[in-house]
Amino acid sequence: MVGALVCLLAAASPVETEAREILELLVAVDTSHGNETKALEPLLQRFRAAGVPAEIVESAPGRGNLIARVRGSGKKRPLLLLAHVDVVPVEGQPWTVPPFTPTEKDGFLYARGVSDDKAMAAAFVAIALEQARSQKPLSRDLIVALTAGEETGGAAGVRWLVQNRKDLLDAELALNEGGAVYTTPDSSRIESVSLGVAEKTFQSFRLVVRGKGGHSSVPPTEGDPVAILARALLRVAEHRFPVKVLPATREQLALLARTEKPPLSEALRRTAEKGTIAADDERVLSKDRIANALVRTTCVTTMLAGSPQDNVLPTTAEATVNCRILPDETREGTMSALKKAIGDGAVEIRVLEEVGVAPSSPIGGQVTEAVRGATRALWGDVPVVHSMGTGATDSRHLRAVGIASFGLGGAPGSLEDARQGRAAHGADERRPVRWLPDGVRFLREVVVRLAREDVQ
Repeated sequence: MVGALVCLLAAASPVETEAREILELLVAVDTSHGNETKALEPLLQRFRAAGVPAEIVESAPGRGNLIARVRGSGKKRPLLLLAHVDVVPVEGQPWTVPPFTPTEKDGFLYARGVSDDKAMAAAFVAIALEQARSQKPLSRDLIVALTAGEETGGAAGVRWLVQNRKDLLDAELALNEGGAVYTTPDSSRIESVSLGVAEKTFQSFRLVVRGKGGHSSVPPTEGDPVAILARALLRVAEHRFPVKVLPATREQLALLARTEKPPLSEALRRTAEKGTIAADDERVLSKDRIANALVRTTCVTTMLAGSPQDNVLPTTAEATVNCRILPDETREGTMSALKKAIGDGAVEIRVLEEVGVAPSSPIGGQVTEAVRGATRALWGDVPVVHSMGTGATDSRHLRAVGIASFGLGGAPGSLEDARQGRAAHGADERRPVRWLPDGVRFLREVVVRLAREDVQ
């Protein structure tokens, strides 16, 4: 491993080398339960050593957000480079390597956060430091924001900053996670680039059924809250929301058609070409997890709760249903559809923490051109497609306050790895080593095209 790393760093440029060093520093700190300040302190020192104004703002003890600003001429409003440094937990996952020790094996770098989202964080820091040290003219400030708590809704990070220190994030444009640079399944070449301009709304609901409780030796003959809830959840699982093709997903469906096999590829191609979904194609798309999530709102049960002990009848049976709502649909409409699908007045439905619906970012314009230009410069005639994220990112908090936010990929990887659970949130999270430098080069090209005066 050491020899391979030495060879890789020897061939890499200074910004790529520094990005790799920072990535290894970041993934070595377990930030799955907070602890972001500890991960960020070495980066704060790097910025200050380079003469870049920087600070760590804590939303709570240990929940740090690093903000650094590389000054430009001010001809344009700032460009925000956003990445989160918290990660999801590893408990209960079958890792084959230590999750918080960067491990190079079989051509891949393994560690929790190497995909989501510490590679992007490392790249943005290295790029900003390079620009500051070079003193080449910038048409706008570069704001680097490495934040806490994205995986739990942003209450410790971007959402908190928007509510309490919005001045630190005030920008015209933001680059964040939420897109991708896809390699072929064998990692031999770059296959496509996804530019995220929209994402589904994350909204959870609590389903509650009440009972009388008591001893399990004398169960109820009717009105069993667990049985009522189970029937309700089965109806939720069987419910299908209407399908539609949005402007942000049409290119995405066409690209997906190129990587799939019939009949899915044919259904995707027809849907992308027509912008509508025929009944026969809907049946095909609904059987594929990714295609299904791109064309409709989805709701799925993720948590259950009942009695605290096995011989006690529950007084309440509860379930959490997590919905991912298409950008042009509403929380109220989704809740109404769930009530209708369940069709049982004994089941209460409550909105958990309300999450605002954010608009999509513009399709086309300066960010699209910068991404296309960067893609051509590095990989030639590789397609760039606008996309909608089926998951949620901190971009929703920025879009809600008028900051146009765009999703990029921090480190190239294959769609197959994502499907097999080896990417974000999965055990043995990994990225191909050979493409890590290209990920940094790509992000650097985009930033330079948007912010440097001498390349515009």
